[in-house]
Amino acid sequence: MRTFEGYLDLRAGRPGEWVLLSPLSFGEYTVPAGFTTDLASIPRTVRPLIDRNGSSRAASVLHDWLYATQPVSRKEADKLFLEALEASGVGWVRYAMYWGVRAGGWAFWE
Repeated sequence: MRTFEGYLDLRAGRPGEWVLLSPLSFGEYTVPAGFTTDLASIPRTVRPLIDRNGSSRAASVLHDWLYATQPVSRKEADKLFLEALEASGVGWVRYAMYWGVRAGGWAFWE
């Protein structure tokens, strides 16, 4: 099972955006310093159930980078997100997050 190398180091950028200050690696994938993310795009109706500032943050940064750079297919990016959520210790809600990106991610995939 892949794990994150190092630690998540973010700084607030523009409203709603975060800038990665040091590289974040998950297996063979490395999100470079300077990458900008909104963390998790969570619909308002489920925000009480999912904390975008909790243990899912690193997985969300990875997922945003995978969607921005597309080194893998969308399906593989979403599978990596699920794996990263598990590696981060996210409980059962990781499946809801995974199915959320599977259902709505097409709108952000270019």
